[in-house]
Amino acid sequence: MMSLFSRIKDIARANLNDLVNKAEDPEKSLNLYIEDASEQLRQFAVEVNRFEAEKLRTEQRIRDSKRAADEWHEKARLAIEQSREDLARQALEQEKKERERVSQLEPEQAEAEKTSSELKEQYEQLQTKLTDAKERRDDLVRRNRRALAEKGVAEALSGVNQEDPLSKFDRMEEKVMQREAEAKVAYGGMTSSLDYEFDQLKKQQEKGQVDDALAKLKEEMGKQA
Repeated sequence: MMSLFSRIKDIARANLNDLVNKAEDPEKSLNLYIEDASEQLRQFAVEVNRFEAEKLRTEQRIRDSKRAADEWHEKARLAIEQSREDLARQALEQEKKERERVSQLEPEQAEAEKTSSELKEQYEQLQTKLTDAKERRDDLVRRNRRALAEKGVAEALSGVNQEDPLSKFDRMEEKVMQREAEAKVAYGGMTSSLDYEFDQLKKQQEKGQVDDALAKLKEEMGKQA
């Protein structure tokens, strides 16, 4: 019985955080505690019922002895009326035995009544404590499930923050910008090369014009000579 009180006391003081820290499954653990306490309460009820049955048998023995004593007393009277003192004496001896049995059983019955009352009171207290423990269990289970759900959400959000797929856009943008810069440089180099070629053509053109002018001048001076 004390172990049952202790178990229910443990449940009443159960702390969800402690259970989680111990890597236990609070819901399974609490259910096991309730099952254990319920089984012990059932066994206690069996013992109470057994005690009650014995108390009822004692009550019946008292009634039987009282009835037997009265019957032996009547037999003794009848024997006296029939002048059978020997039978009367034997009947009175049997009556005496039954009265003595009653005297022995009645204190036991009184003590049994007291004990029975105490056991019933204790059983009712245990039932109340077990009911309270079940309510406490249900509350802790709800809190545990809510905590697990909140933890799952937090871990999911943490994972998103750490491995945000959208953050890859930034890296891709950087790569695109780098390639744009490389393309610009390459295009700039190509443009510079073309400008050089055109400059050379222009210089050649200008040189040809000078050569033509020189040839023309020589022709004119030759005519004058």
